[in-house]
Order: sequence, then structure tokens, then C-alpha cells
Amino acid sequence: MGPSDLEYSITLEALPRDLQPFAEELPFHLGLTAHPDGGWDDYSALAPFQRLPFYASERPGQGLAPELQSRYLRAHHRGGFFGLLIDRLDDGQVAPRPEWPRLRQALFDQWLQSLTEATGNEVLATEAIKVALEDWAEAVSNEKALLSRRRLSMAQYACLVSQKVSWLGTSAFCLLLAHGDPSRLPSFRRAFDLLLLSSQCLDDALDADEDARLHGIGFPEALGHPPRGLLRTAPGVARLGAAVAREGGFHELGAWLADRARSLDESHSGKSSLQAEMSALALMAAVTQLYGGPTVTSP
Repeated sequence: MGPSDLEYSITLEALPRDLQPFAEELPFHLGLTAHPDGGWDDYSALAPFQRLPFYASERPGQGLAPELQSRYLRAHHRGGFFGLLIDRLDDGQVAPRPEWPRLRQALFDQWLQSLTEATGNEVLATEAIKVALEDWAEAVSNEKALLSRRRLSMAQYACLVSQKVSWLGTSAFCLLLAHGDPSRLPSFRRAFDLLLLSSQCLDDALDADEDARLHGIGFPEALGHPPRGLLRTAPGVARLGAAVAREGGFHELGAWLADRARSLDESHSGKSSLQAEMSALALMAAVTQLYGGPTVTSP
């Protein structure tokens, strides 16, 4: 059992008893796994997504106390459970159930409680979650509007990705604000956004046909590039994220992103074409203009 599933077993025990049988199979009900006994770790296997506060806690000298780091990891996982729930419910791919409103509230309450316990600051925890959920709601609204116009820029796409999944970074951001060096937060946020963007480029390239069926258009077409072009952008974005992370002193995250970039290159470079590589160069130039750093698309 991985870290997300271990934490969810504790989360499950704290839910109202009558919700537990349904909530026990929540990843399946949300369409994240193919079988009722599937877990959260089946869906989110990337290490930073599972342990982002660990990467945020890296600093010179004495590290964060293990007990405090565990509190932030708990808040991170509980934020993930809630964020995936609201995102899947909004996406319209989840069957209506009478349990949803109560389960949503229960998971929200657990997230707020755990983040308050980690930060020791209820005002900070409340405001951070409020900002993350406002970002998510704005991204959902903008995504629908942009796709209905069938065109969006890379800047708009990157903003959508950052806002729509900002809840995943909330606990790590709070760690830097409450128990780290707040001046390092902008660098970490940029690296985190590039981590998200790299992953989303890959997912949206692979899901282009399904998105076109569900929404009338996929993201590659809306960006004006072929799916393979967006696919080949993913390693360059990860590599830029690695440079940003290292520059900010987050060497563990930088090393992971560099390895991720190499893995993506090895997995997909042989399936590319001149058109895809030219598209990746254009998209990567736009990303570099947004986030800074050298334009790099190959090892």
C-alpha cells in the first residue's frame, strides 16, 4: 500500500460511519481506477504528486522535524482527495449520488483541519484553501469558455493548468510560508507549475481523441498544434522545471524533474516527426517566455 492509500485508510476511519462503505471505493466511483478495489496510488504514481511537501522542505542546515513533515504530508494527501473529488464531479463524468454533498463537506473539513494542525495557523490555512479553490473555480469557468471558442494560447493553457490544480500545491506552499523561507516560495511555485504543465502536456496529448469526443475539441487542436507536438513539449517543460528548481535550491525536485525529462525523451522521441518537433520548439519557446530560463528540448 502506497502513501496515498495509507493516508486514505486513516481518512476513511474519520468519516461518518454511514459514508464509509461508499467512500471506501471512492477512486473507483470517480473513474480513477478500473476496479472497485483500486486505490489512489494506482492513479497518482509520480513521487512529487504524492510527497510534494517533502520536496518543499529541502533547505540548507537543519531540516524540518519529521513529525511536522508528516503533518504537512497528511494535509497534502487530504487536499488531493478533496481536489480530485471536486474536479471529477465538475467534469460531468461521475454518476449522481446522494452521498456526494456530505462526502465533499467531510473531506473538505478534514483538509482544513489537517492543514491548520500542520501550520499552527488557522487563518493561513483557511486563506490558502480559499485562494486555491477560487483559482480552481476560475480555471473551470475559463476552460469552458476558451474551449467553446476553439482556440487558446500557450499562456492561457499554462494559466489554466496552474490554477486548476493549485490545490495540490497548497500544503507545500503553506510549509514554506509557515515553517520555511517565504522568499523561496516564488521559485518553488514556478517549478511546481512546470511540473504540472509537463504532466498535463503529456496527458492532453494522449487524451486528445477522448477530449474531442467529450468536449468537441482537444487541447492540442485548440493550441493549434498536433498531439505529437504537445507530447514532445512535455520533456522540455520538465527540463526547464528542473533548472528552475535547482536555481531555487530545491535540488531533490530538480533531480526528479531532470530524470523525468530524460524518461519522457526516451519513451517518445522515436515516435516523433519533423512537424511534431517543430511544434514542440514553438510551444517550448512560449513556455520559456512565460517562466524564464533557457529554451531546451533535448538532453
